[in-house]
Amino acid sequence: MYISHMVSQSLHGGDPLNLFKINEYSQRIRSDFKKGGLFEGLIDKHLNSNPHFLRLYYTPDDKKDAKEEALEAKQMEALAKALSD
Repeated sequence: MYISHMVSQSLHGGDPLNLFKINEYSQRIRSDFKKGGLFEGLIDKHLNSNPHFLRLYYTPDDKKDAKEEALEAKQMEALAKALSD
């Protein structure tokens, strides 16, 4: 696991030893947390200020219930036929 992480970091221009700098990262997180606003800053950076988005449009289907009932009736017929054979 360590070697595969180090190789991927090396191939993409990163520091292959980042995996072993756990104390450095945890100290930085602790100091940022003590300063305050750590989570608020992360939320703002990654959610509020993120320019990427996905817009979904939904349109109601008035015939959905009828379609589902027809499908269910068809499946029940197939099941009844299979059980009677």
